[in-house]
Amino acid sequence: MRLSRFTDIALRSVMYLGTHRERVPARVVAEAYGVSKDHVMKSLQSLSALGIVDTELGRNGGFALCRDPETIRLGALARALEPSVEWAECFSEGSTCPLTPSCLLADALDGAGRAFFDHLDGYTLADLLAANGPRLVELRLHA
Repeated sequence: MRLSRFTDIALRSVMYLGTHRERVPARVVAEAYGVSKDHVMKSLQSLSALGIVDTELGRNGGFALCRDPETIRLGALARALEPSVEWAECFSEGSTCPLTPSCLLADALDGAGRAFFDHLDGYTLADLLAANGPRLVELRLHA
């Protein structure tokens, strides 16, 4: 199982914001992780639409976590960011695989995917911050 780069960046961005009380520009998050500012901006906009991140435009604007980290379940967040995971070709609309009508691969992968997200539901953003807090603060100082 693998999350998209978009979801990976979104999860790491929300972790970074979780260590800050003030608004953080997307550029700072991007620099901390060594990723594209455009990718970070896109993920933060999606997190804003989900009600996880608050956005303020303008010169002193930026992004801030607007929910308690203990209420943010990783599985629920990953599901929201990856609404239609295609684990294999048979998951895509218009699949051309000749096995699709009778194959159990889709069922097996679908069950594995549900288990993957269910396992992530066992963790909250607060758990990640507790485990990674010192490193996240160090990233903050270098960004």
